[in-house]
Amino acid sequence: MNILILCSSNGLGGLELYAERERQSLQSRGNTCYLSVQENSPLSNRLKLNKERCLLTRPHWKVLPLITAIKLARYIDANEIDLIHIHWTNDITLGVLTKFFSKRIPKLVYSRHMGITRPKKDFYHRFFYSRVDHLLVVSKQVEKEAHKHLPLPPHRISLLYLGVPATDNPAPVQHSSLLPDKFVGHPFRIGMFGRIEHGKGQHLLIEAMTVLVNDGFDGGAMITGQVMNEEYFNQLKKSVADAGISDNISFEGFTRHPLLAMSSCDVVVLLTYCETFGLVLVEAMRQGVAVIGTNAGGVPEIITDNHTGLLIPPGNSAALAVSLRSLYENEALRQQLATNGKIKADEAFDEDVHFDKLNKILCEVREQPPVPTINFN
Repeated sequence: MNILILCSSNGLGGLELYAERERQSLQSRGNTCYLSVQENSPLSNRLKLNKERCLLTRPHWKVLPLITAIKLARYIDANEIDLIHIHWTNDITLGVLTKFFSKRIPKLVYSRHMGITRPKKDFYHRFFYSRVDHLLVVSKQVEKEAHKHLPLPPHRISLLYLGVPATDNPAPVQHSSLLPDKFVGHPFRIGMFGRIEHGKGQHLLIEAMTVLVNDGFDGGAMITGQVMNEEYFNQLKKSVADAGISDNISFEGFTRHPLLAMSSCDVVVLLTYCETFGLVLVEAMRQGVAVIGTNAGGVPEIITDNHTGLLIPPGNSAALAVSLRSLYENEALRQQLATNGKIKADEAFDEDVHFDKLNKILCEVREQPPVPTINFN
């Protein structure tokens, strides 16, 4: 099967890195995969650095990206592509128009990585979603929202949990060359990975660390990720300086080795107010690291409280401080949570199993009758 993976997002997080891994994984399963990304985006720069070939598109008007769609359609026809797989919400219009302009009329599959907060059943959304052959959702929470808010019949919606690769590091180990010295110097290490923006909740970790450090807590926190909001990032740095905890907080940019960094942590936290899945938690769990996550969105599908990790209310830095102190003072609890978490993640969220299921779904979609569409040719 010939597959075009389309991801024109200008970020570099779990969604974009997934598209890169998908190309590699589906290719290894006998498919021919093409990856289309936005020119000069962080993902395109990463692919260029890794000397991986991809189709580059220029930034386009997301409401009606006609020129980009026509170019992609010609590319699809020239390479006899059977199926387009998109991951970013803003690519739906582009994907549908590309399908329209293509003489092959490829199948269109959309993986929804984000939550759905409002109904999308107006004429505009009905027009475009009716041309999506299949929707994949990453959690039961998103599946519930999709059935409620999207104009798609149930048989065209499937749940497919994300997966992460196996690891050769079953217990936390030090990779000091990859980490800031002041972080390595603390006996208890907290990791937080993800885009730096208010919704991810980095300020909550700083608030909790302020309370803990002032109470004698000897720990370090490393906040790692691409800065999406400079104003928010500057506020974080000011809060750290004002609280006098600069020796306890390290800010790192995007890391090319997140799993190695995670394996050096005693605990990894995810503080998003409503995370649709929580891939970073699964990555940490497969590294044998204890996790703390917010009790919202898809996170409770990953963490069973006090068994495979700890759950806290969203936006509650006081509860975070209590949970961190409990793992700091009780090593046996931390090790038990880490062990249980790894067992669950290895069984439920293995990347090879995920891509086997994805490959099977895409093959089935390719063989299905086409959904009603308009052909401009």
